[in-house]
Amino acid sequence: MAKNINLFFDEDGSPRARGPASEKLLMAFLETDIQGSDYICNELINDITAIEDESAESREFNGNAHSVTISAEGVTIECTVIDSEDAGDGAEATAAMTVDNTASSNAQSTSTDNPLIYTTGLKHFREVLEDWEAFILDDQTMT
Repeated sequence: MAKNINLFFDEDGSPRARGPASEKLLMAFLETDIQGSDYICNELINDITAIEDESAESREFNGNAHSVTISAEGVTIECTVIDSEDAGDGAEATAAMTVDNTASSNAQSTSTDNPLIYTTGLKHFREVLEDWEAFILDDQTMT
């Protein structure tokens, strides 16, 4: 289970995610690209598995507002709808975050080189996707 992430539905019934400022781009990816699709979650989890079992070197996903690259080094999410020059003063809130890709590491470092790119380890990305998928599926079984 991913820590410090709050999943909820807004007044319109759309799934929403809130978490640390360093993960703002990841939260936006969940809301804009995965939305309520457990299918997309499952496909991304399958992509991670393919990387981990070395049946693939990398996988890519292009969504509504972000592109995702998954490799043994980790996961990179890039915002594709906002030019970094247009990000303005609030760009620091979406600053890139790098998480060491070792299984037990929680080490994090923040970079402001490109505020429209987020990088994390495979383990953390899988945990977030699994939480999002469970959240979506739980809502679908209640309606």
